Amino acid sequence: MDNHPHPGPLPQEREKPSMLADVTGVSSNRLHSNSNSQAAATETTTDKPSNHAPSFPLSPGVRASVNSTCVAPLSKAESLPPHATRADTLLRRLDDGWHYLDRLIQNFIPPALNPFGQLGAIANTCLLIAVVTGIVLLYWYTPSVHHAYESLETIRRSSWLGQLTRSLHRYSSDGCLFFILLHALRITFQRRFTGPRWLAWTTGVLLLSLLWFIGWTGYWLVWDVRAQHAALGTARFIDRLPIFAEPLSRSFLTDQSVHSLLFFLIFFVHMLAPLAMGVGIWMHLMRVNRSRFLAGRTMTLWILGSLLLLSVLLPAFSASPAQMTVKAQKFTIDWWYLWPFALTDRLSGGALWAFFLFVGGTALTVPWWMAKQRRAPEWKAQVDLPRCMGCTLCAQDCPFNAITMVAREDGRKFGVQSYVNPALCVGCGICTGSCDSQAISQPVFNSRVIEKPLLAWIESRKARGEHPFIAFSCAESAGELLGADGEGNSVDLPGYRIQSVPCVGWVSAVMLERALQRGAAGVLVIGCGEGDTVCREGTKWFTQRMEGTHEPKFDPGKADPARVRFVQCDRTSRNELLRLAREFQLQPSHARAPRIRKKPMQVAAALALVFVLSTVTFVFSNLPYRPPHSPEPELIVSFNHHGAIVESRKLTNEELDKRLPHMRAQVNVTRERLPVRLRVQVDGRSLLDQSYQPKGLSHDGPCIAVVRLPVTPGSHLVRVELADTADSDKWTLQWSEVVNFAESRAWVVLFDTKAGFSLH
Repeated sequence: MDNHPHPGPLPQEREKPSMLADVTGVSSNRLHSNSNSQAAATETTTDKPSNHAPSFPLSPGVRASVNSTCVAPLSKAESLPPHATRADTLLRRLDDGWHYLDRLIQNFIPPALNPFGQLGAIANTCLLIAVVTGIVLLYWYTPSVHHAYESLETIRRSSWLGQLTRSLHRYSSDGCLFFILLHALRITFQRRFTGPRWLAWTTGVLLLSLLWFIGWTGYWLVWDVRAQHAALGTARFIDRLPIFAEPLSRSFLTDQSVHSLLFFLIFFVHMLAPLAMGVGIWMHLMRVNRSRFLAGRTMTLWILGSLLLLSVLLPAFSASPAQMTVKAQKFTIDWWYLWPFALTDRLSGGALWAFFLFVGGTALTVPWWMAKQRRAPEWKAQVDLPRCMGCTLCAQDCPFNAITMVAREDGRKFGVQSYVNPALCVGCGICTGSCDSQAISQPVFNSRVIEKPLLAWIESRKARGEHPFIAFSCAESAGELLGADGEGNSVDLPGYRIQSVPCVGWVSAVMLERALQRGAAGVLVIGCGEGDTVCREGTKWFTQRMEGTHEPKFDPGKADPARVRFVQCDRTSRNELLRLAREFQLQPSHARAPRIRKKPMQVAAALALVFVLSTVTFVFSNLPYRPPHSPEPELIVSFNHHGAIVESRKLTNEELDKRLPHMRAQVNVTRERLPVRLRVQVDGRSLLDQSYQPKGLSHDGPCIAVVRLPVTPGSHLVRVELADTADSDKWTLQWSEVVNFAESRAWVVLFDTKAGFSLH
């Protein structure tokens, strides 16, 4: 009994393909109505050997055709595969984890609603919600260091709408960073950062840094204990730069010393930085065609609903108010944005700079140091100009804006021609499937070179009375794990000839038609998973071409579309692929039944997913943190004071002889000042005796000091003395007082030239 039905009778005009179709790779009715003569003129160019013959394991069966045309094979460097990155095996295994997660979710939820397939769009949606709620929050918030905390507490006590807006602002900001991190991880595991994608990667790293900075400054504006530590950490970082006359950390010693202007500057930066985010996102997506900037309506409603529910059930509150002289021992922080506390509270300013410069430099240069070698030109799309008819389909379908239409160069009557920018081409091959005339292709995946042995193989198997099946396998699909040999045969999948392609978008409708017309019992097209695909739109265009909604579309009048089976099997679905392929062999004309997901199951799965993601967002936004400082009392002494000017003196004859005649003044006059000496005594015992040099290149600036001294709890007599003259035994400025020291409390003694000593 024949379980493999023969293909149905072909239309009369297709039983014997015309010479034009064989030569140009396009049926006459697909060409421009007045282009037949031009296409026929290209017959003489078809059999010319190309300059590079593909020598690659991903396209089995091509070597025979290549050898027949006597073309030299590519060198090892030229045949470098598209994803030649360091730690490629490890990254692929990590990427498999995403595939397992996608499959689990899509068993219950349609792929269009899988959040892990649209992480960037969800992050942008959360960012937009954060921006809108931040603007609305200004109705209640007072941007003043003296009133900021109280204005937020007033919202908590008296305005449910204001509190809801604040919580939405908080959690949408956390969610934005959360999904950006997931997006970055997925891009890394998919190895989508080398070659033309370097701009998207570097701008993405900068956007992530900018988003964190916006959140960091946002916590300043609350002016609670978290803001206190953020301010101190920032000061420790900035004080290493010689840009301020006075250390920034001196402004945060007491509540009274915090400058209102500095606080307003942070508020101004926090409000304007999202504008830079907009510019950065535009740069991030400028090389992507038809980018999905925001999530769809249904997904947006789920995002907004989950954030509203989280804001109502677990509203965001401030921590205890900032008190610069109080050493908080434990409080909760938002680890999404405040994780640097673990560094700023423990490392010096120099170590902080070294850490962030190293991490930032390493992240920004990933596209270069992670790439083993630059991709060879043979992996880029190239245009065979005599075949190009200027239809613009390749430029429309290219997902990465690598193809543009330019003025014709060869004088033919077509107005434009395709131009491929190799700096933007990622080698996805989607343009090949968009071109019926086979005018554009990659040398290592030349559609004309690949098609000839496929058609010859079909005819040879038909002559034996067999029912041949062709399988086009995406390089990121499970088909690449079937171990096909150089002829495309796999022990695991007998009866099939497997042809690897960079993306299913590479497969053109006319190639499928001709394979079926030559006698293929069926054509199996194996795509990658339904999540965040590597080549973005390949599966979309292929599906629409088969459905007849996108040009160049499959013509049912020339071949039976039921004998083309499209399956999506990621690299973790090898067994599923084998099952589907064997089912297709048994019933090649039987259409697959669409997967039916019951509505109650979809809703339940969506709620479970929302619960998990919301839980992660909340937990990391409210985890405990313990600063490294001890509860031991502390005495802080700081001064900003000028030492006396160095006295003038009469120059010696030897010093005068060394100067030019017009510079031989008898007296040396200088602006240099003397250092200021500080001595601190507690109960008559000296804890510190040190000199501080004046600032400035000419040593004519003030002497500045900030010292922290541990003190035992209890009442102590504190004495602070300053000497600003050349007489080391004379203490010109003195202060003493009995101070009661308590645990987790610091007492600050400040000296200013105008105000004198003060205790805080």
